[in-house]
Amino acid sequence: MKITITLRGSLTKRFGPWKKKEFEVPDNCTCTEALKSVGIDPDAIPNFGMVVINGMKSKREDRLNPGDELKAWSKITGG
Repeated sequence: MKITITLRGSLTKRFGPWKKKEFEVPDNCTCTEALKSVGIDPDAIPNFGMVVINGMKSKREDRLNPGDELKAWSKITGG
């Protein structure tokens, strides 16, 4: 199925020149599975923050549907 993945925060610097791109991912996959299928392993990223599906804060275990937009955010720090 096709979804759009958008990277935010420091993830944009870590994973190449794209910030938003359409990908073919396995049907009925979770957010984590979708990210792993495009080379982004949230479990291996110490500052991985959260995922958002179609504008709604979600869990990494939530399932995606065709046409969804998955945004992946790094943790935000500063002072």
